[in-house]
Amino acid sequence: MTELRRISTKNLILTGMFTAVICVLSQIIIPLEPVPFSLSLLAIYLTGAMLEPRYAFLAALIYVLLGTFGLPVFAGFAGGPHILTGMTGGFIMAYPIMAFVTSVFFKLSKNIKTLIYIIIPVLGMVISLFICYFIGTLWFSYSTGSAISYALTVCVLPFVAFDLIKIGMAAVIATVLKKAAVKVAL
Repeated sequence: MTELRRISTKNLILTGMFTAVICVLSQIIIPLEPVPFSLSLLAIYLTGAMLEPRYAFLAALIYVLLGTFGLPVFAGFAGGPHILTGMTGGFIMAYPIMAFVTSVFFKLSKNIKTLIYIIIPVLGMVISLFICYFIGTLWFSYSTGSAISYALTVCVLPFVAFDLIKIGMAAVIATVLKKAAVKVAL
């Protein structure tokens, strides 16, 4: 019982810590319109890399809920339900799913010792990025009444290169963090 409680406490603390990481990295932005460039996705990828799937999902969900309830945690210190119901809210709504998918793929690669142990998590991050693009683009198109092609032009195409760089950064940072976590028995 004590071991189970300790593991649960540890996971809850890590969930809170990674919720905070998402909140902080979301504030590092380049204010572009209509979708700001931020490090939110990097934070989501790192959350998925470091936490078990359910805790990664929970950390991202808590972030979304904090922002929905008005805390200024979204990009540019924004908060409130109007952000989620606004034209870019779909991208934020995808974060919990992204964190979960990323975590599942990192977990799949856990015991692999060949080079593929890097490819599997990167594939997971790419899949989660497409999920974000899909949900965000549909929501943008719906909320603005614009065509999907226009939504892709303003919400996806300008960000693809940057988002792929974030995936590369997350893969490198996660590798370093995971090695450090083993040393401190996290």
